[in-house]
Amino acid sequence: MDAAELAARIRTLSQAAKVVDAMRSVAASRRRQASDACVGFERYAAATRAALGQAIELLAAEEGSAPLEKAAGARRVVVLFSEHGFVGALNERLLAAALRVARDAPGPVELAALGTRGLRLCRDRGVVALIGGPLPSTVAGVGPAADRLTRDLFGAIAGGALACVDLVFARRAGMLGWAPQALRLFPPERGSGAGAAPGEPPLRTLPAAALVARIIEEHCLAQVVWALGEAFTCEHAARLAAMEASERSLRDELDELSRAERAARQEAITSEILEIAAGAEPLREAEG
Repeated sequence: MDAAELAARIRTLSQAAKVVDAMRSVAASRRRQASDACVGFERYAAATRAALGQAIELLAAEEGSAPLEKAAGARRVVVLFSEHGFVGALNERLLAAALRVARDAPGPVELAALGTRGLRLCRDRGVVALIGGPLPSTVAGVGPAADRLTRDLFGAIAGGALACVDLVFARRAGMLGWAPQALRLFPPERGSGAGAAPGEPPLRTLPAAALVARIIEEHCLAQVVWALGEAFTCEHAARLAAMEASERSLRDELDELSRAERAARQEAITSEILEIAAGAEPLREAEG
């Protein structure tokens, strides 16, 4: 390319770099906001796990039976993909983790995809998945989205269509890192409520069986809120990492193009000087 073409290419890449920088700034802001909110989500989830553990102990003491036996029905693996793009390999890794969970499950398994980009990925890969709806685009949308998902799942459980539900989502690991996480949502694993503080039994106004049923619903809602918060945070962390990588790549390419443009301009100037010198030589010979 000549100097003019290189200059045009530099202008185009500079505009792209501005767009990438804006996207990086938005992703960083939303990741930070979501990360702060996840502290509360995680505490909420931990509190319901502890409460569930105490309630199960009360039920076992009163009835002497295991309260969380599995019923007959299908198993659903709910995957929390990203809602938007520019997230690197996040959705591919989540889909691979969900398929591993599904393969390890006995009996019929159905996959449900939340997040527009993940549903598109499933279609591209030929993976049959139920449409679970979009993921929240703001932290404020986490609660309503969790409430909708929990109500839908418990409606299917109450109707006998589902007996087991697993969640697969991205969980934070380090500053901008993340890793796929699989969580048994229903029935809660027996270790879900482990770690309840020993002591006098809590005050209650409900029979143990009714109390366990109520707490299981609250426990599942809390886990979904936490998982959605983690998924939202990791989506923006993955986008931030992708934008930073793009920014570095654009900067390196701009530096290379700038060097090439300077070399092309210098070559053009040198050619012009040589042409002028070559044109001046006959004049000197004529004057001489």
